[in-house]
Amino acid sequence: MAVLNAHPASRRIRPDRWPTEMPLFVAVVVSSILIWLFLVISVVGLIYAALIGLFFFVSHLVFVSHLRGSGVRLGPDQFPELHRRIVDLATSMEMEPPDAYLLQADGALNALATRFLGRDIVVLYSDLLAACGDNEGARDMIIAHELAHLRCGHLRWHWLTLPGAFVPFLGSALSRAREYTCDRFGLEGAGDPATATLGLAILSAGPRFGPAINLRAFVNQRSDVNTGMMTLGEWLSSHPPLAKRIAILHPSLADGRFHPGKGRALAGGIVAAALVVVAVGTVAAVRIGSGLMSVVSGTTNGGATPDQLRAQAEADISRLSAFVEQQWGLESPPSTIDEVFARWRTVTNEVFPIDPFDGYPYGYTSLSNGYRFWSLGPDATSPSDDVVLETTRP
Repeated sequence: MAVLNAHPASRRIRPDRWPTEMPLFVAVVVSSILIWLFLVISVVGLIYAALIGLFFFVSHLVFVSHLRGSGVRLGPDQFPELHRRIVDLATSMEMEPPDAYLLQADGALNALATRFLGRDIVVLYSDLLAACGDNEGARDMIIAHELAHLRCGHLRWHWLTLPGAFVPFLGSALSRAREYTCDRFGLEGAGDPATATLGLAILSAGPRFGPAINLRAFVNQRSDVNTGMMTLGEWLSSHPPLAKRIAILHPSLADGRFHPGKGRALAGGIVAAALVVVAVGTVAAVRIGSGLMSVVSGTTNGGATPDQLRAQAEADISRLSAFVEQQWGLESPPSTIDEVFARWRTVTNEVFPIDPFDGYPYGYTSLSNGYRFWSLGPDATSPSDDVVLETTRP
């Protein structure tokens, strides 16, 4: 026997949004703007963002193309009763009725709202509607929930807020708050908690077992996710647990023994501990890196003072200059420092001099009438005027 919907089309559906939705939306917008500014400044990041955006756009284009070509568009001449109900609910929610499609999805129990090039679309999966059977309230819960995503503007400003949606915890928190908001619309669309929760029960246990669920026992399963790790998993999820959604829609099913503060405190402790570990690890890595640099620097300069390093550089450059004049003369000096090194290794067993200020070979330039050696010096600029030896023909 059909369950008649308690809401005539003339009644307005105007529930309040979930309390945290708008504050979270503002936080996501701010985060997104900051991320976009960083991507624009970095240029390379903006290119990657453009490529990712293009991928999402093409994927969405393919889906909408499939939907419009293979889904059944509802209308006055195509499942008119279902189409009429969508129009009535949309009118009650004070919005323009969107394009609506019925789609077979290999048994998937789902429905969704989407937006493409300015057009709002609602997609109802045929198996989910079939699972609702003659229960019009369960069906209307699903329809009103998806309409609410469009009515509340959840699919607008999508490109602006996309970066913020990937911020850990923040983007998923906004998504869950929006689901709770849409459940409120679904509840008013269904007419009463019993029929509204049936739609969610079907999502949980399927068409055969969903209507037979002991909802009170199912709601008590909230305790199973009231631990630190399970709460952390919920914080990272885009949808709230169905047991919690049903408890909110039908409060009389709850026994009052569930206290979410326990799980939140434990999850907060895990996050805080993880942040401490990351902070300590970062400090340790910086210190180890600094220590290694000190070791390398000490190996290079032996802990000498700047004056001692300068004296060493002057002596090394004088040795190199004498070597060049001995091997090449001023008429045809070597073109590069590599030529000097190759000849040095061939005719001498001594260690090739390196710049004590950075541990690399001295700078060398061949001139039209001679050559120049230089050291980076303590100011670490190249070429440097700190230690320079230039030899030219008279």
